[in-house]
Amino acid sequence: MHKRVLHKMQEKIRTRQYVMTIHAEEEMNNDGLTIFDIERAVLTGKIIER
Repeated sequence: MHKRVLHKMQEKIRTRQYVMTIHAEEEMNNDGLTIFDIERAVLTGKIIER
């Protein structure tokens, strides 16, 4: 199940079919991250814990 969810998220990023919430943008700014950092993490990462 986790792989299916991750693959769906990756596909949404590849096709630019996602929306970043204001809260997520605030958290990214607080952590010094960019949208590119988040996209790369989802595209190259894996789910290790639920």
